[in-house]
This record gives sequence, structure tokens and C-alpha cells, in this order.
Amino acid sequence: MEKQGFHRWAWLVVFLLGGLLMLYGGVQDISLFFSYDLAPVPPWHLTPPFVGLICGLIVLVSAGLNIVWGWQLRRADVTRERKVTRWVVLVSCVAMIADLVSGYYGFGSLMALLTGVWLMMKHTKISEK
Repeated sequence: MEKQGFHRWAWLVVFLLGGLLMLYGGVQDISLFFSYDLAPVPPWHLTPPFVGLICGLIVLVSAGLNIVWGWQLRRADVTRERKVTRWVVLVSCVAMIADLVSGYYGFGSLMALLTGVWLMMKHTKISEK
């Protein structure tokens, strides 16, 4: 099966937005632990510093995983793509929740989550045919 349209570029969304952009988001969450003044963008609600540290570490780990999985999605066959997509959806959902708890929106994790859900729906439609 040759990837066409958005399916061809879905890996890039996971890699760039869910991975590289969320590295910045994780560092920003962790900066809340040291000082609210260090964060380049203030959170939309105040959180305890320890919560910012824990949530930031979660976001950083998920960003690293999304970088690896996004690169794997680039050339993955259907079976491997299904497995990787499930992990992308699960980890991106957890990262988005952690980012919301620490006072940010988690846009990159949301985009990786939505892309993963789209890929899962695409594979569901293909397997039904």
C-alpha cells in the first residue's frame, strides 16, 4: 500500500509537533519548578512547582517517544504502523493531560493525538473493506 495525501505526511506531524515542539513545552513546564519568571510564556493557571516538574518530565518523555515513533511511521508497513499509532495516541493523550495540568495547552501533543486517531480510523476503514 502506497501512502498518499495526508497519510504520506502524518509522520511529520507526529515528529515535528508531537516531538520537537513538545520538547520546548516540556522544558517550559520544568522551568516552572525553578521559577515562574524563567518560563517564556506564563501558564494560564498557577500550579505548584513540583507539579510543573513532574508534568514537564512526562511531556519530555512523550516528546522523545514521539520523535522516535514519528520517524518509524515514515517507512512503516501497515502492521507496524498500527502498533506505533496506538502508542502515539496513548502517550500523546497522557502528555496533553500533563501539559493541561501544568497550565499550558499541549498543542503539539493534541496534534499528534489527532493524527494518531486519524491513522487508526484510516486503518479501521481499510480492514473493513
